[in-house]
Amino acid sequence: MAITANCAVVGGGISGIAAAHYLRDAGLHVELLEQHRSPGGRMTTATLDGERVDLGGKNIGRHYRRFRKLAHTLGPFAFEPFGINTSRIRDGKIVTLDSTRRLGSTLAYLRGCPPADAMRLAGLCARVWLDARNRFLDGPSFARLARDADDSSLASHFSPAFCRAVVRAMSVRMNGAEPDEIHLGNFGTHLGMWLDTYDQLKAGMGAFIGAATAPLAVRFNASVERVMVRHGRVCGLHVRQPDGRIDHLEYDHVVLATPAGVSADLLREHDAGLAAALDDIRYFPVLVVVAAYRRPIFSANVRGLSFGPDGALSNAGAYGIDRLDRVRYTFSGRQARDMIASVPGAAGLAGPEAEALLDLAEATLRRYIPVERADRRDFVAHRFDPGLCAYAPHHYRLRALLDDPRHVIDGLAFAGDYLRGASIEACMLSAQEAAVRIAQSCLVRDPRASHRIDYGYRASS
Repeated sequence: MAITANCAVVGGGISGIAAAHYLRDAGLHVELLEQHRSPGGRMTTATLDGERVDLGGKNIGRHYRRFRKLAHTLGPFAFEPFGINTSRIRDGKIVTLDSTRRLGSTLAYLRGCPPADAMRLAGLCARVWLDARNRFLDGPSFARLARDADDSSLASHFSPAFCRAVVRAMSVRMNGAEPDEIHLGNFGTHLGMWLDTYDQLKAGMGAFIGAATAPLAVRFNASVERVMVRHGRVCGLHVRQPDGRIDHLEYDHVVLATPAGVSADLLREHDAGLAAALDDIRYFPVLVVVAAYRRPIFSANVRGLSFGPDGALSNAGAYGIDRLDRVRYTFSGRQARDMIASVPGAAGLAGPEAEALLDLAEATLRRYIPVERADRRDFVAHRFDPGLCAYAPHHYRLRALLDDPRHVIDGLAFAGDYLRGASIEACMLSAQEAAVRIAQSCLVRDPRASHRIDYGYRASS
């Protein structure tokens, strides 16, 4: 069975959705292929207490201009402040970093850390502050640092105490990784998120995903098994349908907006070298549990708490500024991996394995914040695997391979969290770049179509 369309975008997460919109703006006919029965990828939602809640990414930085532009086009969507409010334990006391009093709370948060580490962190933050490109993977300053520093992990550049107190709070939240599993050349992505201030969509990310996919042609339950290439150019996809049937779908262009390992498997028969480079990109699993309680658990002054590497719980925080009775627990990092592996991955799961981990999370939080199982009304959980992307050292090498004519398949482009960073905005930047590549390589009726895609990476990126 042969069906013809201009461009296929494989993967219904934020990277794929954004790529589809950019390609439509460029004048192409686009189909979005998603292997599950609903879109969103790692922006998964579930029902808790009769309301939809976000189990994946939901915080929108003030610097997320691409996301905000698309939301404005699809909306209007109302935003509500969320900010940054995270705490750690120092000498048995809660110390809070709050974006509403950023300077003072940052100094208090860093107090007791080795001055050399604090000064080094300040210097790296300055690189991000002065050049917005450094918020993304392969930003110029951090690409230069990677050439000299990425043969060793980030943990070798800061003291163990500083890694435990400061760096780990960023790495486990963003990558599910420990400081010895990430690299200095990629650290700009962490600092860019740390220096931002955040809002949330009042209607939730599920409403955005629904609005973003409504105008698109979407094939759900479509598992792509092979990219077809003829004479060095993409010509279609082999797609397995739910009934086991394999359809040959003909396309002139394909964007793989899938995790690096999935893209590697689809690419392997055509370019083993590039597939091997994608295989080196690591993903670490993460489990998110959102629990509803009969009373507020956190307060307006303390809305989140990060935990050290000795336990499985990496973070617990209020679901929103005005939802202090809902707590979002995150299990990530080295100690969590074996424990969460036994939890089924279905969104909205509230089974015994997830409940046992929630009991553990409440016991961990209870040391510092009063919370009791008797206060709990309901909970939902989701295990992400592949989970959070931790990139690879010397990221500029992967970028060079993707641009090398010897590794370019005409009509094929890549988008995803491993290219420009794991944030929602970084995923959209990768989608934008993929759409530009496709638009420039194809013949469209309007020769100016590729110029309708915004090329800007700099101001407010």
